[in-house]
Amino acid sequence: MKAETPNKYCFDSSALIWINRYYPYKLIPDLWKHMDDLFNEKRIISHDLVYDEIVPDTGAKDEIAKLIEKYKSSFLPISKVQINLVSEILAKFPKLIDPTLKKDQADPWLIALVREKMEEENLFGDDSEYVVISTEGAASPTKIPAVCKYFNVRHMHLFDFFEDNAWEFSMKPRKD
Repeated sequence: MKAETPNKYCFDSSALIWINRYYPYKLIPDLWKHMDDLFNEKRIISHDLVYDEIVPDTGAKDEIAKLIEKYKSSFLPISKVQINLVSEILAKFPKLIDPTLKKDQADPWLIALVREKMEEENLFGDDSEYVVISTEGAASPTKIPAVCKYFNVRHMHLFDFFEDNAWEFSMKPRKD
């Protein structure tokens, strides 16, 4: 019997921001160690645009910026394939972005990245399944979960990601 290949996760900035905001390193260091392990195993990827949303060019960096800064190579650049896929995504889901914003918006690029990885997987026989991780709910027809569903890209909420990895966090007194 073939062993199940572990998922590879493509993180939206919302999930990374939630981890920092609601599960701070000081209170839940096990979560951060697990995230560090997944980055080391090359099982977490994301997009350069997500990296740019989280890691400031100047000034102080919060804990999540410090973590992902170590794994800059896991945040992948725009490719020619993605440019075509983003055009297709935005043609079908124009409200995925806010056209009045002057900054780049990562959501369509994140989905395009996973679609590109899925195409590569089919070509090169990689058995990994790529999953988009965000904190967005499935109810909105214009958010990441709806777009992922339309394009047959697997989506998980951050809590489902914890469950998918069988992570359990317990409370114990901190050793200060």
